[in-house]
Amino acid sequence: MPGPQDGPGHARGQPAGRGRGLHHVRPLLRHETGQRVPVLRGRLDVGLVVFSDLDGTLLEHHTYSYEAARPALAELRRRGIPLVLCSSKTRAELLPLHAELGLNAPFIAENGGGVFAPADSLLARGDGWQEAGEGWRMLPIGLPVVEVRRRLAGFQERFGARGFGQMSDAEVARLTGLSKAQATLARRREFNEPVLLADEARSQEFAAAAQEAGLPAVRGGRFWHLLGGGDKGKAVRLLIIFYAKRDPALVSLALGDAPNDLSMLAAVNRPVLVARPDGSHAPLELAGLRREPLPGPAGFNQAVLAALAEVA
Repeated sequence: MPGPQDGPGHARGQPAGRGRGLHHVRPLLRHETGQRVPVLRGRLDVGLVVFSDLDGTLLEHHTYSYEAARPALAELRRRGIPLVLCSSKTRAELLPLHAELGLNAPFIAENGGGVFAPADSLLARGDGWQEAGEGWRMLPIGLPVVEVRRRLAGFQERFGARGFGQMSDAEVARLTGLSKAQATLARRREFNEPVLLADEARSQEFAAAAQEAGLPAVRGGRFWHLLGGGDKGKAVRLLIIFYAKRDPALVSLALGDAPNDLSMLAAVNRPVLVARPDGSHAPLELAGLRREPLPGPAGFNQAVLAALAEVA
């Protein structure tokens, strides 16, 4: 969803109710603490993996609370179903929330700029993974942020565009509603750059200029995000491939609320678009897309519990 604090499928339709449900699991990944993470597997059992945007989806748009999603979060935890956070937030922002939620699955940072996984997990042993410190490994998908900013410098003055790298912590806090400490974490970019335009009427020109510079741009709620070649969909597909090797009948569910979630939603076989705070939906068109009438974490909760009821 909308990016740093504001937030870029067809339904490939696996049968919803094959086998004996979601209760037979096999430990596959292990967090650095030694806690095993069950990844669903079985010749006839249906496996499920859930991908979720944060701001405006799992987290309430204004308060950033996930209180309304607690029943679904508890049920996912009880069944050992991986919940993969997929956000425009930075690694520094995601790590505290990942720990608070008690997750052990990988997570996707900065709109798919990179995937992070526990260092001792099977996933993180593949080609291309790098040490990321503090018990984590990283798979870069997009350009490093220093290169994104170098390319942005070539055209930003024409649009009065300013990225996070040019803003202070205090300014980012003022624009996003975050505390100054949270804004500090939001500015620790590794892959892509959130950009604020002086004139929104020229946003399409800006997006075209960014594309010409090799920086695909997607719109969050308050900012444009220059992706540098990574996107949520690429990262989600990579993880689906990994999980599907263990369960060919894998069901993939993704939940988002904004245009920058489109590639993520297109990568799964059960895409869900939750409502915005005013009850409307982002103008996304996608075959098989379910429009959840409730907003934010309440919509997440209802959609996830409904999916679990269908596949269990």
